[in-house]
Amino acid sequence: MRGGIRLGRPFGVPLLLAPSWFLFAALIVVIFAPVVQRQVAGPASYVVAFGYAVLLLISVLLHEVAHALAAKWSGMRVTGIVLNVWGGFTSHEGRTGPGSSLVIAVVGPIVNAVIALVAWQVGGAVRDQPDGGGVAGLLLGALTLSNALLAVFNLLPGLPLDGGHALEAVVWKVRGDRLAGTVVAGWVGRVLAVVVFVGALFGPRLLGFGTSITDVVWAGLVGSLLWQGASGALKYATQQRRVPALSARVLLRPAIGVNARATVEEVVRSARAAIDAGATSGTQRDLEVVLVTDDGVPVAVVDTTALRQVPAERRTSLGAGATARALPPRSWLAEDLAGEDLLDAVQVRPGEHVIIDGQGRVRGLLHTSDVIQAVTAR
Repeated sequence: MRGGIRLGRPFGVPLLLAPSWFLFAALIVVIFAPVVQRQVAGPASYVVAFGYAVLLLISVLLHEVAHALAAKWSGMRVTGIVLNVWGGFTSHEGRTGPGSSLVIAVVGPIVNAVIALVAWQVGGAVRDQPDGGGVAGLLLGALTLSNALLAVFNLLPGLPLDGGHALEAVVWKVRGDRLAGTVVAGWVGRVLAVVVFVGALFGPRLLGFGTSITDVVWAGLVGSLLWQGASGALKYATQQRRVPALSARVLLRPAIGVNARATVEEVVRSARAAIDAGATSGTQRDLEVVLVTDDGVPVAVVDTTALRQVPAERRTSLGAGATARALPPRSWLAEDLAGEDLLDAVQVRPGEHVIIDGQGRVRGLLHTSDVIQAVTAR
């Protein structure tokens, strides 16, 4: 994880504060300082307002830590927590079931609800003091309201909100299909995006209040983020539907194996013989040549451009290895590899992969980009 200030590793999870958070803090200071100035005059009001921004940061941190702990409890690997201008997010890897996904989704808003309840209870006691609680009462009241709003907003049942992930898990459980849940929660997220924008634009007018340009801008930003997140989820679901159809045998580029000690001339002859035998029939791709050891282990791929540039008089004496690019160790995959296993394999080690059959013979060459293209193509 990059691009932020490292704040430590709570529960072994890397924690970063993104520079964009300071923009959020500045905005909070500008908005909240005038409220504080009713009780605190001068520059101290800005210090108090910044303190409120820090309290919000802590609230978001506790929200994300709850997600992280729930994910770890579910057996997932949590890779980091980032706090930024929009709040924060927790990154995790691994697979889980609908029940665990539901727990991971709802624990964050629950933490905010608990913070709001505690702040309300403490704030009530503080405000019973003769001075009405002063600055402490003001901060506790603001903390109560903000965390209550965070809890309610995050539980709205549309992606990318936590409530959307909860809805996704419920549909997943009922339908037995996670992607069906993603599609439902994604479309609900799009509806929410429109409702948030339209509600913020016309709601105050219906209640007899005015609508400021600030309200419109905030509604536009929030609605846009919700729409983008929901649309991204729908795109992801569409792409994931294609994963089961992935097949190394279908996506491979035709290739033959030639002994690594062969000369350029021998490689050219072998390639021509394979083409004449129909090695490239049914495809528009050129034939690739993989150099293998005496034991049949792939070690390099011939660069056809470099091969063509070898003068005719040198082809019988120059080794084919001089025109080849070396392969990393164990850069081969079985031709029957398919679906998610194939996608995982090429993502773990991106680049070129030699496709071999059950007898260890070269059947083709597979590029990670070909697999990704098959998933992401429109």
